[in-house]
Amino acid sequence: MYGLAGARHEGNGFPAIFNIEADPREENNVVGTNAWVIGPYLKLVAEYLKSLEKHPNPKAVNMTEFGK
Repeated sequence: MYGLAGARHEGNGFPAIFNIEADPREENNVVGTNAWVIGPYLKLVAEYLKSLEKHPNPKAVNMTEFGK
């Protein structure tokens, strides 16, 4: 695991990429050899965020306020 003083740090703000068939415990970040995935992934994230403007997510259930 990457890290400094017990805290995990991923590489430069990019998402971690794992091959879950070959590495089901997600121990080896393969972003260095599979960086092509980042472009399509970030495009999907941008489309989702834009869709939230028209169709926002419902509010989360509040487990501390009963009967409201």
